[in-house]
Parts: sequence; structure tokens; C-alpha cells
Amino acid sequence: MTFDQDMALPAILEQIDEAGIHIIDRLDIIQGISCYLNEEQMEFIKSLPSVRYIEPDLELFMLETEPPEPLLPSSFHEAPASETIDWGVRRIAAPEAWEIATGRGVRVGVIDTGIATAHPDLQGAVIGGFNAINGGPYEDDNDHGTYVASVLAARRNGTGIVGVAPEALLYSIKALGSDGRGYISDVIEGCQWALDQGIPVVNMSLGSDYDSIAVQEAIDAAASLGMSIVAAAGNDGQRGILSPARNDVAICVGGSGMSDERMSWSNYGSELKKNGVLAPGDWVLAGTRNGKWRRVSGTSIATPHVTGIFALLIQLRQLERGSLRRFVLEGALKADNPDEFSGYGVVNARKTLEAVLSQ
Repeated sequence: MTFDQDMALPAILEQIDEAGIHIIDRLDIIQGISCYLNEEQMEFIKSLPSVRYIEPDLELFMLETEPPEPLLPSSFHEAPASETIDWGVRRIAAPEAWEIATGRGVRVGVIDTGIATAHPDLQGAVIGGFNAINGGPYEDDNDHGTYVASVLAARRNGTGIVGVAPEALLYSIKALGSDGRGYISDVIEGCQWALDQGIPVVNMSLGSDYDSIAVQEAIDAAASLGMSIVAAAGNDGQRGILSPARNDVAICVGGSGMSDERMSWSNYGSELKKNGVLAPGDWVLAGTRNGKWRRVSGTSIATPHVTGIFALLIQLRQLERGSLRRFVLEGALKADNPDEFSGYGVVNARKTLEAVLSQ
């Protein structure tokens, strides 16, 4: 539930506490709280004039899919014996962009299942984190967050893969559990933590078709204070972008294949046309929590390709944060003719950075 912005939250919380209602979390970014309510307590809360709205604390979930295996050489599926730049990173021209920027020193939040900090590709990349679920460790107990982190910022260290921004600094913000699901309140708390740390860009490879007012307000608040939000479109293969990617302030990311086509499982819609792009999302090589690698697909794994470009842009330090998205869109393959199926098309790191330098 959330309260009027002009009300003093401590006074409201004291009143709620006196009514015997257990407060689980404070959600200051939206002037709200999460709590359990029985019917009697619900009626009491509804009677408070300061309450703006009440909504259920539903789950969001990671966005990974397992499409049929394409006909590719067997070597394509093997774990790297030495340092490998995978097809997706090459497709978005990240290696060419490294001549300009590598994301050096740029802080990025990964709101996900956690990150395996000891993975060979990520040693030294994760410099902090937060567990929004229970305040415990922010290590990955699923794999999903490590997939995302490795595509985003795997190091150039002679082993494994190389990420889009191989010198970016990561924060592991654990809001999804071992089953890949997490509550709205945990995701909002993760956004609040990232904002408090001054993290300029966050990756959200998660979503739900529930149109949460609370999530929308949290994302709006973060963006208004300069944070860039990059979020996955969804893997249902249908019209309708998931939340939070459908929020106007986020950049929405769909998944593309090796021929730059939108994958059939990647969601589409008006939000993709307005604020969206495609990025490699089919059989992308990523790190796992056990220190190995595997190929995964989905808009979840497409999203960090774009977040990595944001890290490259931020390193240039020539832009107001609010203009970052414009350059990512303008550098994409279909910048002159966006549509509901492909948005602005497949992103291109080199073209995006060159556009900044030429302004």
C-alpha cells in the first residue's frame, strides 16, 4: 500500500503498528509499505485518508526460454577452451566499440537471482550487492543472474567469454529466489537500494503481465532521478510487453536471432515501437553459477547486451543520463523505421558511441 506524498511516513507507520499490523518492508521510493492483512485489517487500512492505493504483492519472474536447438556445428555448443567473444557480442559491434570505451569504472545494477561472484569470468567484476528477499547473501542460487552478468561484463582475462562492457563494475541485487521468482515489493526494494547507491543503470531481465502501479511508480521515480532502466520484453511470443519493460521510461528489449530477425518467442507491441530495440537472444553463451558456461535463450539474455551499451555510453561522460536512450535507439538497425515487432531493430554499440562523439 502507498500513502500521500505530503504525509509523514513515520507517523503513518506508528498508527499502523498500533493496529497490530506487521510491516514487512518499507518502500520509501513510493512512500509505501508491504505487509500482511486480514479482512479486518484491510478495512482499517481502507479507512485511512492518507492511503492512495492498495494492491497485491504478486510475483515477477525471470525471462528465459528454451526454443528448439538450431542446426549448428557441434563446436558452437561447447564450453570455451580459451577466451571467446560470442556471436551476440560480435553482432552488436562491441569489440569495435572497445576502441572507444569498455565500461571502465561504470557501476551497473543487476536486479535478478544474484551473481556467482567466483565465476572465472566475473572475478573482480562484482563490487557489492544487496539481498532484497531476506537480507542474506547476494550470490546466485539459480543461474539466471550469472547468465545476465556474464553477457554484460565478463572480463577479458584469457578464459571463458567476454561481455559487452568488460570493465564495468557490477552490483548483485538479489530480488528473485532460487525458483526465478520474486515479489513486487522485493523488486521495488532493489530499485530503492540501487538509487540510494547512486547506480546509474540497472538491468531488469524479469517481468510480469500484471500492471502494477507500485512498480510503475518506482521505475518512474528512479528515472526521474537519473537512473536508466533496461528491461526484457517477455518470452510469450505475443502482443503485449511485460512490466516493467512496458513503462515509458524504460528501454524495452526484445530478442533477435543470428539473422537479426525477431525471435518468434519474443513479445512485441506499441511499447517496443516507441522505446524498444532488439538484441541477440538466441543460443547465447553465458556463465553459470558453478563456474562453467552454457547456451541460453530469451529476452532475459538479450537485455544485458543493451545494458552493456549503456555502460559504454556512461563511460564517455559527455551526456546527460536522460539522453542515453536516444543514442541507443538512433544507433540501432531500424532507427529510421521502428515498428511493433522489432522496435528500432538490433542495437549497435560502435554506431551508438560514434553518434555521441560526432554530436
